[in-house]
Amino acid sequence: MIHEAKFRVLGLVALLAIVGCATAQTTVDPCVEAGKTDGFLPHPTNCSLYFACYGNKGYEQACPDGKFFDPVKIVCDVPEKVQCQINNCPPEGIEYLPMPGSCDQYIICIGGVAFNQTCDTGLFFDPVLGECNYANLTDCVVNPCGPPAVPPVLEIHPNPANCSQYIICVEGEANIRDCASGLFFDVVAEKCTVDGVCTVETPTEIPASMNEAELDFW
Repeated sequence: MIHEAKFRVLGLVALLAIVGCATAQTTVDPCVEAGKTDGFLPHPTNCSLYFACYGNKGYEQACPDGKFFDPVKIVCDVPEKVQCQINNCPPEGIEYLPMPGSCDQYIICIGGVAFNQTCDTGLFFDPVLGECNYANLTDCVVNPCGPPAVPPVLEIHPNPANCSQYIICVEGEANIRDCASGLFFDVVAEKCTVDGVCTVETPTEIPASMNEAELDFW
């Protein structure tokens, strides 16, 4: 009950901060369809999303940091602790899919069965290659943003995979911005400068294919 009450308060604060600016609403409102005036519902196709129901209207919200929504505890938690029943695997063949809300996790589909996998430390799943790759060679960025603050505050973070980019938090969502050519983002100054120092090492080749590695199916 304590977790539910805390989650409800945080959800209400976030909603008040983004009235009229919710991420999205489905064509068929899930809260209306479920007859839920107030509370929370899981998203039907994405484990990292959920719906906050207020006044019989559903507002799509996102869990931070790659976490999944737990409809039992009414909290966002690490994927390992949440039973998410979504399965987007095709019925036949082998396919590698990204894990919604996560950069370093992915799904291997074998004959319609989904197996959750995690890349080695420092690697992100690359959906273009269908395998784990160096983080700075992928387009995925871990969301560093916290929940929306009231009143709003300016929250800026470096992109750990690219020195010439930075992240601005808008209502808890990460928005990637590019520095001008030749500039690097300065963490202390929180802006792009000519004196910025890049500490990201750029690899010359992609890591060994994960298809050659042993998969922990069992």
